[in-house]
Amino acid sequence: MKIIFVSYQALDNNSGMHIFHLANTLTALGAECAAYTPGSPDAANMHGEPLFRVYGAELPPHRLARILSIKHDDSLVHLWTPREISRCMAEPLAAALGAPLVVHMEDNEESIFNSNLALYPDVDPDDQTAWLPHGRLCGLSHPVRYKELLARAAGYTCVIDSLLDFKPAHVPGHVIRPSCEEEVFDMPPHSLPEEKVRLGIAPESPVIFYPGGMHLSNYEEIYSLYSAVCMLRQAGLPIRIIKHGRYAVDLSALSGMQGLGDCLADITDTAKPSDIPRIMLAADYLVQPGIDNAFNHYRFPCKLPLFLASGRPVILPKSNLGRLLTHGKNCLLLEGASDPADEICALLLLLIKNPRLATAIGTAGREFARGYFSWRKTAESLYVFYGEILERHKRGMTDTAGVRCNI
Repeated sequence: MKIIFVSYQALDNNSGMHIFHLANTLTALGAECAAYTPGSPDAANMHGEPLFRVYGAELPPHRLARILSIKHDDSLVHLWTPREISRCMAEPLAAALGAPLVVHMEDNEESIFNSNLALYPDVDPDDQTAWLPHGRLCGLSHPVRYKELLARAAGYTCVIDSLLDFKPAHVPGHVIRPSCEEEVFDMPPHSLPEEKVRLGIAPESPVIFYPGGMHLSNYEEIYSLYSAVCMLRQAGLPIRIIKHGRYAVDLSALSGMQGLGDCLADITDTAKPSDIPRIMLAADYLVQPGIDNAFNHYRFPCKLPLFLASGRPVILPKSNLGRLLTHGKNCLLLEGASDPADEICALLLLLIKNPRLATAIGTAGREFARGYFSWRKTAESLYVFYGEILERHKRGMTDTAGVRCNI
């Protein structure tokens, strides 16, 4: 079995992290994997040593197909989200290989499209030049073409079962559970003073770590997290927040962020994604801000397996993964208060003032993660799904009703 993952951007990001770990684990299971991506092929090295080859988009699909020299009867192209930039790479590649195409969904693509379109009021989505490579909309999913793509796909995968809402009824589906590195399960379930000092943070300071970027769809929720931290700092708590991720908005330009400089430890430019487990050793509490809306309901923040597996208490919205957790037992849930920053403040203070509760929640969260998150189990299940798609493709059948839909 030979799998080619096609990404909509370089692999030095959360999507790339998923591809990296799946490709490495599938390789260990006996598959031959490759990735085809815009940006530098070396970006995959940000997550560790890839056991697969990465090809850049400067190589046209038909030339890549010749280089791969893969027979059509055992190869499969897995398109990692139906953005235009990657769709235009994946479909010609699958055609040149004579391979089935599976489409992966990470988010509500329609919600992301609408959020981004508001940023470009002068861009007409009906103007096809805006969707060409380097056009202002090429990084989004076309509202019509992405649906047409899903309808003719050989298979559909997604990170959370709610995204099965977008799966055409005739296309077989499979949920890919994100996970985290095994070493996270073995780390101490509490912060280490020496790791705080290494990052320039006083050992006695309560620390939050937020890895991840800010974009138009999550701007308000990340703003609420930083607002909460600043409010606690102004109230006399020496709390700090470690930032790792690119932001669409400069934090210094945000209003109401008094004392932000005293709170923030920004390591975005000095740490790689593969360094995140060690950085986690400096954290006491982990927060995924947000509410249950059209964006969050259809996503699976990939930091949540890492958060829960670390054994630290986690605060997250009552949405996506939060619907599988229990408030006060293995997490603290954000219910969607009128003032999100106030709600985050209240829950952080509850944990800080009740260390036994914090420890109990962290321990229960780790136990949940042990049973739910494993790259090995995820890859093994996906391997079976790939086999079903390839077998059906080899038989040349068009009726997909007999293929299992794993949810």
